[in-house]
Amino acid sequence: MPPPTASSGAKAADALKRHCHHMINTLGPAAPPEAFLFRANAYYALGRPYLALADYNTAALVLHLSGSHQVRCHRAIERFPARQVATYPGTDSHLHIFVRPRLGPAVALVAAVDAACGRGLVAEADLPAGATVLRQDVPWLQYATLDESCACCGAALPERAFACVNPECHEEYCSRDCRTAAMALYHAAVCTNSAFQGIELDLYTQMRTAAHEGAARAQRRLAQELLMVRLMAVAVQAQVVPSAMPQLRFLSGRIAYAPAELSGATLHLYERLAQALRVHTMVSYEEMLGILARVRTNATFTDETIALRLSRTMVNHSCAPNAAEDAASGELRTTRPVKRGSS
Repeated sequence: MPPPTASSGAKAADALKRHCHHMINTLGPAAPPEAFLFRANAYYALGRPYLALADYNTAALVLHLSGSHQVRCHRAIERFPARQVATYPGTDSHLHIFVRPRLGPAVALVAAVDAACGRGLVAEADLPAGATVLRQDVPWLQYATLDESCACCGAALPERAFACVNPECHEEYCSRDCRTAAMALYHAAVCTNSAFQGIELDLYTQMRTAAHEGAARAQRRLAQELLMVRLMAVAVQAQVVPSAMPQLRFLSGRIAYAPAELSGATLHLYERLAQALRVHTMVSYEEMLGILARVRTNATFTDETIALRLSRTMVNHSCAPNAAEDAASGELRTTRPVKRGSS
């Protein structure tokens, strides 16, 4: 029998990871802690010690581990390059629901714009300036980034705001309709969860502090984490794994990260969320990082909010943009003539 190869070892580790993942998802709260331990071993063998660390910590909540597993992970992370990039592909599902109905009359959605870009929008005919590229699209989910703003839509609160029905809750709304919409989408699952709301308030306070100090990069990062936290609440309310939600299945994500961060502040955020929402078995650390990557790649900012507008996620960045949103209509329109086949 030939000796095992590195390739066969990776295949075995991946198979173990998938088996443990399936067991944890299927059994839910009844999943044995050893499943997290074995999945952590698989992550470590696959060269992802930061993911292994999360599962070792989860297993240690029940099992009496010596701590050597975590020490081994930290030592491995110290040898990693300072910056790495991870990608999370999307599927083509649900594009016919959330994107194609918003396309302009001579605009097509293609699988790859060019060798450097993935999906994007291409002109099917010569377009004049002012042609509709995407019709108006209201945000599916957003988070207010300013004080005294509606928790649901981000509008400035009126003099008589609509407080949450729970007197202990911090959320306020500009209207009864916004309060109802928030409860229906995400808030009912977390309204009475003081641990979850504590996480939100911590992140929000850090974001506002960064804004006052002019730390734009930190402000953006914290706003993205707040939107990711809200996405977790949506998933918990729907009782579904976040990446399986129709609104997220077709989104791809890309995240540049420092492995040391993933074993520090980001891991701490995951552990707080998993504990507050009791989702250790539904949302792995890998799953949360995938959601954060999709938010960082696809969310857009206004002066008042960070938002996911699903059709707008198909628009690729350009240093010489040929389209912009029309303030009056909310449509994305060409700002100059665009030739057929151009993106």
